Formats: sequence, structure tokens, C-alpha cells
Amino acid sequence: MISDTIVRYKLSNSVKDSRLETENLAKYHLSFQVNFELFRICVIDGETNRCLFLEDYKLFDIYTTSDLLDQLDILFEDHVLIKAGFWKSITLGIKNTQFSLVPESLFERDYLKEYLILNTTLDREADEEYHFFKQKQTEAINVFATNNRLTDWFRKTYPLKQIRVIHHTSSMIEGILLQKDLAPAEKSVYIQVEQYFLTITVKEGKKLIFCNSFTFNTSEDFVYFILFVFDQLELNPEKCPVIVFGEITHDSESFSKLYKYIRNLSFGSKPEFIRFGYQFDEVFDHRYFDLYNMHLCQG
Repeated sequence: MISDTIVRYKLSNSVKDSRLETENLAKYHLSFQVNFELFRICVIDGETNRCLFLEDYKLFDIYTTSDLLDQLDILFEDHVLIKAGFWKSITLGIKNTQFSLVPESLFERDYLKEYLILNTTLDREADEEYHFFKQKQTEAINVFATNNRLTDWFRKTYPLKQIRVIHHTSSMIEGILLQKDLAPAEKSVYIQVEQYFLTITVKEGKKLIFCNSFTFNTSEDFVYFILFVFDQLELNPEKCPVIVFGEITHDSESFSKLYKYIRNLSFGSKPEFIRFGYQFDEVFDHRYFDLYNMHLCQG
């Protein structure tokens, strides 16, 4: 029973715009991001492109999908807003390292698992399923894995809506390719940092060059993987612009060590095509970039 389950989550960030009106849910995009370490919620007004709501929960001691679903049961039970069913659209973002980008011209729907086997480790749990998403800003298909009990849980929670399931890299890529270029004729590197893994994306103008995720445990690992990509792509660490997003701060050990090798290093900003009220001023601009952009993957 829900009442017997120990709560293993903590709300770490919550922002609500005063313009959020429950009678207007049919105009709003609802987005979720989830893995065993986090659960995030974002609401975007589809008519004004304004971010109205953000919540970020940290999860503790979650080791299986069953553990995760138990926590979602508790969280949703007490959450009046997200229990509503009349949203314009709902997007579920899977945040993991199990993905592969396939050129659209080479993509075959029957080989989803085979694409992933080339890039990542599968079958960590039973009931694994495979999805794909056609990127809008580049000619690539994002193939990724998740657990079908997780996606089924969301479909049962919102039986009247079609849940769009994407990988977190899809919204990251869409947002990056829509941002204004710092140096249009040059390659630029975008790094999305989470607690245990980082995603590195490289673009040149509006062209996607590279995207991959790496698991790391130490700041040395963090720097190593970034420099490895620089070496593989023959990028100049003295000149190439590097923009950092996510769970990293100016005074963190990882940032300090990276700055020793990367000179043109800066923190990212909120998506320029989304409006934010003053309530979001307390949120670091470089956090939640991929979450804010999830509504771009609808339609």
C-alpha cells in the first residue's frame, strides 16, 4: 500500500509563475524527466511560450523500476496539479545513457535494439523496451531504451492523452540547434552535466556533429571524457567555445579542473525562445535546459 511505502524523494527546487491558471491546462504542455536519481516537472504555456512551473525532486536509494514506481505513486497522490488530465500535451523524458543517434537515411525501424547494442549496455532489467524519435532540427533518429512498466505507468495515469516518450538528448539537441550561434562558422561544444553522467554535443552552425553520454565518478573522469572528445574531433581547447549546462557550479571541482584545459569556457543560458517570469530569477540560467525544451519535441 502507498501508506506503507517509505518516502525516498526530496523536493530540491520549486518555481511557480503567478500566471499559471488551472482552468487553462488545455493550453499547457506538461513535461516530465525521470531516472533513478531524479524526477522533474515543467509546464510551458503553448500560446505564449512562457514557462509557468518547475519542480525538481531528488530520489534516494532507488535501484529498480519497481522502487521508482512506488515513489511516483506517493508523489502523484499528493500532487493536485499534475494529477489533472486535461493538458494540451504530455512529454515523458527518459534520462539515461542508453541511446544512439542514427542517420535518417540509414534508419530501419526493425533494428532498434541492434542500434543500441553498438553503443550501450542493455538488459539491465527485465521489461526493457526500445523507442525512437525523429529529430526536427537535424536528419537523425534518436533510438533509446527504457522500461515498459515505467511508460505504462504514465499511460495509465493519463489514459485520455497520448504520452510522447523521448530521450533527454532529443530536447537538448533541439534546443541547442535553435539557439543563436556564438561563432556560426566554427564548431562549438555543449556539455550537459548530471550527478553521474555527462552528455557532450558538438555542432557547427546548424549541423549536428557529435552527441554521446559518458558515466563518470570523479572530476578527473569528467575532464578526461571531454578532452577525449576534443582529441577525437581535433578541436582546439584554447579556442573552441564550450558551454556547460546542468548540475555544475562555478566553484565545483569539475569546473575548476576543466578550466585548466579549456580556455573558452562559459555557462549556458535559458532558452532564448522561452519566456520566464521573475520567479525564475533564482534558478541558475544553465540548469534545466533540456527540461525547458521538451515541448519542442511534440507534434
